[in-house]
Amino acid sequence: MPHISSKKLKKETLNRLYGEFGKAFEKSARKSGTKLFLGNLLTRTEKIMLAKRFAVIYLLSKKVPVSYIAESLLMSYSTVFRMSLKYDIGKYSSLLKTLEENKIDVWKILEKILRAGLPPRAGRGRWKFLYEKK
Repeated sequence: MPHISSKKLKKETLNRLYGEFGKAFEKSARKSGTKLFLGNLLTRTEKIMLAKRFAVIYLLSKKVPVSYIAESLLMSYSTVFRMSLKYDIGKYSSLLKTLEENKIDVWKILEKILRAGLPPRAGRGRWKFLYEKK
């Protein structure tokens, strides 16, 4: 779980840092370097956390039940429910608008997230894990 320092930054400093981060992120997106930018910046845990949050928001927009989302993404019901409440008041509308405008195939992304670590559905080696000695 990511940790935040107990030492608080001044609000003005935090806003300036956040603005500069936003500019750097936009610049990398224009150059198609977003994946590399985030890959260098985020830890594995942070990447998983953000990917799951992204998945929750998208699934909520498709009217998938909160309990199913929590079970599928291995997240606590309370976390998904809290995000559902924010979704209901329109907190994630700009993200969803961006997805719609760019016609991103989120279902393929979600399939990769949900199937991470599972054996392939078909083909050679899909049952190999049963015979591995531990």
